[in-house]
Amino acid sequence: MRHYFTMLTVGIWLCGHMFAAETPSALAPGQWPAEKAWGWYIQQPWLVGCNFLPSTAVNDVEMWQKDTFDAPTIDRELGWAQELGFNTVRVFVNYAVWEADAAALRETLGQFLAIADKHGISTLVILLDDCFKPEPRVGKQDDPEPGVHNSQWVQSPGVKRREDRAAWPKLEQYVKDVVGAFAQDKRVLAWELYNEPSASLPLVEAAFRWAREAKPSQPVTTTVFGNAEMQKRIIDLSDVLCFHDYGPLPGLEVQAARLLATGRPVLCTEWMARGAGSRFEMHLPFFKVNKVACWNWGLVAGRTQTYFPWGSPKGAPEPKLWHHDILRTNGTPFNAREVRLIKVTTGRLPASALPQRKGLVPTAEKTPVRWRYSLEKPVGDWSKSNYDDSGWKQGAAPFGTEEPPIARQPNTVWTSADLWLRREFEMPAGKFTDLALLLHHDEDTEVYFDGVLAVKASSYNAAYESFDITPEAQAALKPGKNVMAAHCHQTVGGQYFDVGLEGVDATAPSGPKN
Repeated sequence: MRHYFTMLTVGIWLCGHMFAAETPSALAPGQWPAEKAWGWYIQQPWLVGCNFLPSTAVNDVEMWQKDTFDAPTIDRELGWAQELGFNTVRVFVNYAVWEADAAALRETLGQFLAIADKHGISTLVILLDDCFKPEPRVGKQDDPEPGVHNSQWVQSPGVKRREDRAAWPKLEQYVKDVVGAFAQDKRVLAWELYNEPSASLPLVEAAFRWAREAKPSQPVTTTVFGNAEMQKRIIDLSDVLCFHDYGPLPGLEVQAARLLATGRPVLCTEWMARGAGSRFEMHLPFFKVNKVACWNWGLVAGRTQTYFPWGSPKGAPEPKLWHHDILRTNGTPFNAREVRLIKVTTGRLPASALPQRKGLVPTAEKTPVRWRYSLEKPVGDWSKSNYDDSGWKQGAAPFGTEEPPIARQPNTVWTSADLWLRREFEMPAGKFTDLALLLHHDEDTEVYFDGVLAVKASSYNAAYESFDITPEAQAALKPGKNVMAAHCHQTVGGQYFDVGLEGVDATAPSGPKN
């Protein structure tokens, strides 16, 4: 990541409607003026929620068709969303379900809105989508391919209908029918008409026109996506602006600031991919402080299998680090501390519910810490405690290149592609829980304790972040002398590495756990 941006203060951010009102531009037919869009947005609470499918649905066809619409599971899982403090969900609707039985789709969507509203949750509705499989069909859906991320997700309306202008009158009926049926329904937060459009700007433009002819009381928008021409046109047509970002926080800040500069409210309608650097610990507080609406991908790990990473091979075992999703099908969390953090951030729990970690092994953020390091790939089991590193160089962390905008000030300059490090440290006596590495890395990093993998972090970050260590690495730690070993691989741009260990003193009083 080469460009970093400090977000506008929340006060300036919330006054954006006044700036927009002073610099008007031509509006599309039916488009809200920026001042109206800000008026709507300021009336909302901080919108925080998730992209939602019940765990029993493999795609949006299975979610909405009448024979497979699973109201009990939806009710149960939206109850869990409410317990997290979520007040909104984003759902995909599929044209194929409407084409087969329009009345039934209106009925199931109405049922969903009623269930969500019972749990204090508003709904952001999507009608068209260019991801992934080209042709949706009703009826029994294929089962997920074991180990494969989102293996049966289907487009709406599908490639054939999208590319055949003769099919568009039916698409017009679909958009007008669904939007019109719920145009005055306060349970619908907004209409994100098209998710990640990539192939047909004319259909994007038509969808805006059709939706506005149905006279919705809610704002209409589309994901800012595609090539530069498409992104500009979507911005020009939208009431509020939606974007997706699955990367580290600095890049998200840049994207949010770019869109805020247009003078309209900004919603991040997809985010959170742990392995890619989009994590609750860093991102959720940012969204709250700046009152940026946000919907992470996934609630309950189910038939979509989005807890597997992108590109996971068929038959892959459950990953140790989930990609998306928060809960298992029985409601237990993938990561209990992460769920407590979500609840604290949304106000469902007091801050005392998240015990504060304390430093056990220091980083070099305040005082240089010496490591042995190599710029050449070591021979043998270099991560194990008995490895002979006497021939390695010595240097003080942090390692990397200087980047003042994000306070990167290395003590040892590192400019090559790879860096291997080893460090002996003393683990304090006592009982500690919630052990985590405090890691500042750019880019891909692996850290080991006495030869056991503790953390694998891809991409980069721009500040120190806590990464939970594996149970195996926790078991390998012992009071007294231990060895920490790390490998950091850099591909492009700036680079940086520093790490320490932190944990919660298990003997200290703790707050609520639920």
